[in-house]
Amino acid sequence: MRPIFLILLVFCTAGCRSGKTSHPAPVPTNPVPAAPRSPDAVFHGGARVDFWQSDTLTWRLFTETLRQDPSSQRVWSKPVDMTAFDKSRQPVAHVLADSGTMDRGMRFFRTRGHVVGSNHGGMELRTDSLVFDKESDRIFTSAKVRVRTETGDVLTGTGFRSDAYLNRWEILSDVHGQIRDLGSFPFGGGK
Repeated sequence: MRPIFLILLVFCTAGCRSGKTSHPAPVPTNPVPAAPRSPDAVFHGGARVDFWQSDTLTWRLFTETLRQDPSSQRVWSKPVDMTAFDKSRQPVAHVLADSGTMDRGMRFFRTRGHVVGSNHGGMELRTDSLVFDKESDRIFTSAKVRVRTETGDVLTGTGFRSDAYLNRWEILSDVHGQIRDLGSFPFGGGK
């Protein structure tokens, strides 16, 4: 038993003299921070996203940058160039904006910055933000708006709501402007 003990003692002593130890390396006091979590997907240089309801194309989005975040289940686009289609695939409304956010299920789409919406009849809406709610099939904002009607009348106000195609719309408060033909408005005020 003595020879085994001496052999172990010699190996341990030799290991200590050569600088080798069995102790773990010391943990640095300032560890390197973990890299930030990256998005699920990022597309640069242009992307087209089609939204289908059953077998009908309802919206088409063109954008330069599309980013999906795994934690919030949201998708960001910058800029927004979105067209809405009717059941026969004819374009009926168009929205441009600096940026947009949507959930993965496309239950809502929120646009921000220099938002311009228009319908096939020539109505044009300008505002800072606009939300499309798919559940109600409505578009709305609480921001200031400027609307140029199909007949060229210009109205301003605060707040706006409309059907998804910008055909039946209303400015909610603080409305100003000159109206030449009340019969041309979607609420049919002149009739």
